[in-house]
Amino acid sequence: MVMPALPSWPGAVPVETQRLVLRQPGFDDVRRIALYAGDIRVAGMVVAVPHPYTEAHASAFVGDMLATNQSGGGLGLAVARRKEPAALVGMISFTLREAGSATIGWWFGPPYWGRGFATEAVGAAIRLAFLNPAVERLTAGAFVENAASLRVQEKLGFTRVGTSERTSLARPGLIAHVDTVLARAALAAR
Repeated sequence: MVMPALPSWPGAVPVETQRLVLRQPGFDDVRRIALYAGDIRVAGMVVAVPHPYTEAHASAFVGDMLATNQSGGGLGLAVARRKEPAALVGMISFTLREAGSATIGWWFGPPYWGRGFATEAVGAAIRLAFLNPAVERLTAGAFVENAASLRVQEKLGFTRVGTSERTSLARPGLIAHVDTVLARAALAAR
């Protein structure tokens, strides 16, 4: 059984952080989504992004995100710098799952790596996810070679709970994956 949706998620955005804005994605973002998600360094670290990744893929992705946002089954957010709110630098989404959990994932364009944007944006997205009282934990993770994503998760309080093997549409075979979780109670204790 899937948890009840919380219609107020879309109404809770845009959200501004010190340097960023998390907002609804739009079709004006398609070109930048295709550019950044189409970079093999990004696509290869994400489960559901094929390579090559075209503007047609990006347009379908935006349509799916908008539908999910509207239904309340999750929230997909474009991330931009506050000084350039129309210029997408990355994406964050979370999707409701069964038994009190939601899965969160993100990617940023390579020009924006190493600046702390992921930590800042994901921290804000975590707070949004926990607006739904039915969400007791967020699940995440990263392929083992994605040390930067694992560091972000650790900084934000995620705990490693195991490993698994996952596929990536951008590269062949099963890939070792570190599984993490952040419980509402652990976040409140921080």
